[in-house]
Amino acid sequence: MPIFPYPRLFVLSLHISRRAMATHSLSTAACLIIGDEVLNGKIRDANSYTFAKYCFEIGLDLKRVEVISDEEDEIVEAAQRMAKNYDFVVTSGGIGPTHDDITYQSIAKAFNLPLTLHEETVNRMKRLGRRRIDPNDLEAAKAQMRMATLPKGNTTTETDVIYSLENSWVPVVCVASKIYILPGIPQLFNGLLFGLQPHILPRIPTSQRKHRVLVATRKAESEMASFLTKLQERVNDKDIKIGSYPHMSAGINTVSIVGKEEYLDYMKGLVKETEEALEGKEVSVEEEAKLSLR
Repeated sequence: MPIFPYPRLFVLSLHISRRAMATHSLSTAACLIIGDEVLNGKIRDANSYTFAKYCFEIGLDLKRVEVISDEEDEIVEAAQRMAKNYDFVVTSGGIGPTHDDITYQSIAKAFNLPLTLHEETVNRMKRLGRRRIDPNDLEAAKAQMRMATLPKGNTTTETDVIYSLENSWVPVVCVASKIYILPGIPQLFNGLLFGLQPHILPRIPTSQRKHRVLVATRKAESEMASFLTKLQERVNDKDIKIGSYPHMSAGINTVSIVGKEEYLDYMKGLVKETEEALEGKEVSVEEEAKLSLR
């Protein structure tokens, strides 16, 4: 997957609030999906999958994905816990104009921050928003302003506002230098997330970048189990992860070998060993994806 996969849909912007950006290095990540509609099966979450691929591509170790309801106490607890445990936390959902969109207010509460109307977001909303609200409709105008009422800190460590899409008014609000608040709409989530890369990439050591190599075999998982267990034990000291994934309709299993860039040559040796032991063949990520479509 390319680092910027939406060149025709979105124009990236480096427009960031005029304060200094957070500079601490990033290693671990987590994703907090907020929404009753995910938990009750009304919609299928796609954003955590996008985020998982994003983290792998840029060298972040995604440690946790969590789905919670539109409950203030749950959002407060999860935001505080994730900010404590992980370097880069993305939330998805709950920033619209209706009564159940409470992510901004909940995260503000979690970090003892006030909510204030953000004038630059209001101005961008008026200039770039697709839906024009009748100013005489006071209730609708008030609801719309909920989306521009953001947590407000005194320093960039407390809050930062990032406009990562030139053609969108929607901000990414960063709280406590850890929590990045994004909308739940997948297309908008994707664009804003990938637009953050100029802000994020300089803070990720290149040594963290990981690679995945794959071997396809017709051996059953039970036939592979002993070999894979011993292989995993041998590579634990290098933090290489071995996994197996069945493609039942194709009658094929793939062995996945994931490790850091510094061990890529070593991993290629493991591929040859796996091919011989399991009567398999190395395949690309694209070739494996086609197996799942059979």
